[in-house]
Amino acid sequence: MSRMTICLDPGHGMGNRRAGRYDPGASADGVTEAEIVMDWANELRSILQRCGARVIRTRVDHQDPAPIGRRASIAKEYGCDIMLSLHCNAFNGSANGTETFFRGAVNETLAREVNAAVVGALGTRSRGIKTESASQHSRLAVLNFPRAVLLEIGFIDHAGNREKMLDPSLRRDACEALAGVLMRG
Repeated sequence: MSRMTICLDPGHGMGNRRAGRYDPGASADGVTEAEIVMDWANELRSILQRCGARVIRTRVDHQDPAPIGRRASIAKEYGCDIMLSLHCNAFNGSANGTETFFRGAVNETLAREVNAAVVGALGTRSRGIKTESASQHSRLAVLNFPRAVLLEIGFIDHAGNREKMLDPSLRRDACEALAGVLMRG
């Protein structure tokens, strides 16, 4: 039996939308989405590797260029089984919670389990799972991979969500729960 290969996509970062330009994503209170999701990807990578998974990341640090249009291709090139794209939402500080986007019925259960794992560990409000057409874009490039979901961990501009996303203990708990879901495939 071959081991599971999982692609982690910490959203935004260098070259996301334009070559040579850093895309921080959403930001609030001096913290950027790109920073938060990189910390989550690194934590999750460590846990998944301890579980025996091979882990590929679309970007490994803040200087690593990762154009949005190439991220699903990276997962394909490395023969990944599943791709998880990590993001943070923002909406004028008035919205909060965790939501997960997916494409196709084959990814609905994965989206539901990913969302529940994070909500359970962080104690955020569940905003549920949604098809990609319910996002701010009609199609999400990272979902061009057959087994992929996009997780919006929480709202960076909501003080309570941001505090939870930045808490190392809560992040570890959420990543442990996510690893359990991803390892089941």
